[in-house]
Amino acid sequence: MGMFDKIFGKRSSSKLEKEAEPSPEIVIEDSLNSEFISGTFRGSRVMFQSVESPNGEWHCLYASSRSDDGAPIVLVNSSGQVAHAFSVTRVEDAAVANNGTIVVTDIGDATDQDLGGTLVIVDSNGELIVEHGFDANIWRCAITDNGRYASTATHNPDRTVYIFDVDTGGIVTEYETANLNSPPQKFENYDGEEVLYLLDGDSRSRAINFDGETVWRSEELVRKDRYEELRASGKEANLEEALELLEEAYELADSENEKKPVARELGETHWKLAKEIWKEEGDTDEWWANLNQAKMYYMEILPWHDGKKGVAKVQRKQAKYHLKKGNENIALELLQNIATMEDEYDVQLLTDHDKKTITDLS
Repeated sequence: MGMFDKIFGKRSSSKLEKEAEPSPEIVIEDSLNSEFISGTFRGSRVMFQSVESPNGEWHCLYASSRSDDGAPIVLVNSSGQVAHAFSVTRVEDAAVANNGTIVVTDIGDATDQDLGGTLVIVDSNGELIVEHGFDANIWRCAITDNGRYASTATHNPDRTVYIFDVDTGGIVTEYETANLNSPPQKFENYDGEEVLYLLDGDSRSRAINFDGETVWRSEELVRKDRYEELRASGKEANLEEALELLEEAYELADSENEKKPVARELGETHWKLAKEIWKEEGDTDEWWANLNQAKMYYMEILPWHDGKKGVAKVQRKQAKYHLKKGNENIALELLQNIATMEDEYDVQLLTDHDKKTITDLS
């Protein structure tokens, strides 16, 4: 049996000849407007889900569970008549255009641990147009109202949106989605141009045209893009400029998951700047200010390991300064703070020299 026969569920003539009274291929038992539709496919009980074309002329019924003949996909017209049916291994998502063209994401056998998936596009006559395999998992898909273009998107490690020209079967656009794993997609018009919206959850995040250019971004995405831009620029800038860029990113962050990485970078930048000031100017007010700022940001990312190490190295530096100035009680308190943190987090932070100093000062 060839791949085309496998996809479309064709059976050999010898098998057909053995069936004196073959049962109907497909029986639909519920209204097409039902949320879930019961039926049979080649004699097996099936629970279908249904998606409707924008003009209401077609329904695509698909079952995510599979039988011996695979997971069935059925095209039904508005009168309830079956146009054709075929099967794939396992359906995750499906969509149907106004001309009856169906796009399906086949995510493969549930027991297969390899990354991968197949985008299948079939026209209203049951003809296979596209069968494109990926080396990454795929989930959602979309198709334009007129059936001319279809799309899907991959998970890590590929993380790319693909737009297909249904007429030619070729890929017209590839767009990397570094921060999104296989986002849902939706074709619509924007400013007189057909575009593909990428969704973050249920919300529109970005619109790309068929040249792979971003033509619209949500306010939240504008914020996130600016946040990432500031962080990236901070890594390339000199220390003082980096502080300004990272502080702006810190203000833009709207969650702990966004704030903590920037706090770590701010802590490291203040620490490096304090070291430069010490070499050039010694123990100035600016040196102390940067040390204290570094410690504040390191404290913010506790219990991260970088936070514990950062707080310890700042307090060790401050303790050494106070020892030189003869402020033994302050130095001892700073080193004992490191020891307390060591006990609290069950991690080694004190050096052998730190331990000896604590013993000598106690």
